[in-house]
Amino acid sequence: MRVTLSVVAKTLFNADVDEEADEIGASLTELIHIFPLLLAPYGEHLLRLPFPRMRRFRAALDRLDRTIFSIIEERRKSGRDEGDLLSMLLLAQDEEEGGGMSDRQVRDEAMTLFLAGHETTANALSWTWYALSQNPDVEREMHEELDRVLAGRMPTPADYPRLPFTEMVLAESMRMFPPAWWMGRLAMEDVQLGGWTVPKGAVVIVAPGVTQMDERWWPEPQRFDPRRFTAEGKASRPRMAYFPFGAGTRICIGESFAWMEGVLMLATLAQRWRVEITETPRPQASITLRPRGMRGKTWRRVSTRPRTG
Repeated sequence: MRVTLSVVAKTLFNADVDEEADEIGASLTELIHIFPLLLAPYGEHLLRLPFPRMRRFRAALDRLDRTIFSIIEERRKSGRDEGDLLSMLLLAQDEEEGGGMSDRQVRDEAMTLFLAGHETTANALSWTWYALSQNPDVEREMHEELDRVLAGRMPTPADYPRLPFTEMVLAESMRMFPPAWWMGRLAMEDVQLGGWTVPKGAVVIVAPGVTQMDERWWPEPQRFDPRRFTAEGKASRPRMAYFPFGAGTRICIGESFAWMEGVLMLATLAQRWRVEITETPRPQASITLRPRGMRGKTWRRVSTRPRTG
């Protein structure tokens, strides 16, 4: 969580939030625990009640708002165009009426990317380390690719397409343990789906955590096998048999960023370290799929190739 928070803050907002990492992490955890309650009927009214959980939720949200609004305020005062996402949001103009975004509008966009951009990636990487620790043959093959391509040096964005097996490892991890294991869509009008009527105002749930374990498309779904994601393997399945980032017009805006970040971070760490899981994690299925109770130990890995650079 700490390293993905640092990455998203620096790359999207050119900000350093390392000193606030513990408080931000605690606030995020509080939001994750309570957010499902808000999806219930009349859930938005729960926030107005003086219950301890609701007070904690509001306090956590206020804490995150302080961070986001301070980043926005600092950038507006400087007037600099850093070429990052925050600058793009602040410079955006309404094509019809003119004018830019208010601080509140920028906050809404930034908060979504700030939270989703590190919570889900941290979960995906944590589950990947667990899967690698349980599948030494897969781990060995990934290390062989890293040694062959990188030879001990730090990976760069140019290396991303040169690490196909590492990407397949991450893809298979997100098949078995999708960070966003369910997604909701609100019906804006009556819709007919497969003989069923979805009435206007209904919320439809689609669940990668279910579909991506369906034996019709994933033989032996409990087996960790990155080779499912070769070009031939992907061509053999329906497109929607795998959708950890959603699909359609509302697909996750950060999908490409998440793939590159996940693969390069996995490559960076796996070159130097191996992980042994000593306590099997339990899936904590809330808004995201967190690994609860995962414990392990690490040790330095000796590369099969001499280090360069």
